[in-house]
Amino acid sequence: MMITRLYQSFVAAAGLALLLNSTGCSSLPGQPSTQGAVIGGLGGAAAGAAIGGKEHQVLGALIGGALGAGGGYVIGANSDKITGKDHSGAQQATQSAQTQPATAQQARTATTADLNSDGFVTLDEVVAMHQAGISDSEMLRRLQITGQVFELTAEQQKYLIDRGVSSNVVTQMQNLNKETRNQLLNQQPSGVISHPQ
Repeated sequence: MMITRLYQSFVAAAGLALLLNSTGCSSLPGQPSTQGAVIGGLGGAAAGAAIGGKEHQVLGALIGGALGAGGGYVIGANSDKITGKDHSGAQQATQSAQTQPATAQQARTATTADLNSDGFVTLDEVVAMHQAGISDSEMLRRLQITGQVFELTAEQQKYLIDRGVSSNVVTQMQNLNKETRNQLLNQQPSGVISHPQ
């Protein structure tokens, strides 16, 4: 039964991601040919929730999979957003990233990577820091002091790198705030995969 559930979740996520990827979506940034990176976040989050290891479950299973195709925007969240399964907050962060992407000016005046202080870091906020000319070490410092846990699918990593964010930042981002990540993992019942409601 567990294997069937895992397979069904994976097939549904992959099918939806493939459908959206082939048709494009007017609500995502860029042209249909470049939207796969954001759309792919859905497949990554849902598949991560179903078959990924515990490393991916912290954010992917509790937040990402519930957001639909736009869920690919959210790459970091505060622990209270994760433990509280704050789907509505994550949806608002996604909507804000879609309709009013962060700007370089906002990045210059912000003190952390959570440019709008909503408890989430989204792809557009990281890109805005790069566009503002913020150094790699300062970007990592700003990401670190959010206290957030970061998870990026391969598509999200590519999205950031394609927009000029250094691979150094992208690689190190997932290693930030490991103590918080470990605490969240320890709070989840062993062997139980949390599925979004």
